Amino acid sequence: MAEPPPDGEGGSSNNKGKEKVVPEYGKNRHGMPVGYYFVPKDLQLLAILKCKLVHGDLPGALNDVFEQIRILDFHPALLHRTYVEKEEDGYIYFFSTREFVTKAGNKKRPVRVANGGTWKASGGSKTVRSKKLNVGQKLTMVFYERRFDGDKSPVKTNWGMHEY
Repeated sequence: MAEPPPDGEGGSSNNKGKEKVVPEYGKNRHGMPVGYYFVPKDLQLLAILKCKLVHGDLPGALNDVFEQIRILDFHPALLHRTYVEKEEDGYIYFFSTREFVTKAGNKKRPVRVANGGTWKASGGSKTVRSKKLNVGQKLTMVFYERRFDGDKSPVKTNWGMHEY
């Protein structure tokens, strides 16, 4: 059986002043056994969301995968740079509470204005089903960036997210 390398050994000499962090032996960066990757289906994500809403904490290594933030405080590029080490199969997972603004006539609309632009729904919502039971909704969102303050026609970007 191989022993884990002692701290600071086994890394390249091109650290550029950063200390090499040796992960726990036999586990990946999210604390899951080596070989396991977090690539959940829509139904599984909704089950995780329900667990988070009911219990407050997630079981095991899932706490290392999800971040609890207010997503509207970030531009998507900054969000990506900040949490890129948590990326798994091209996705980064966040919990963010949906906020609403009450309009005239008591209609509630979700707040989608973020730092540097706006998130807009794209393509309508998709119903997530478990056999014949509707479990939730999935909405694809695209980020439109404002080029200057008061920009009336923001530019569509390649940044996207799924809202459940």
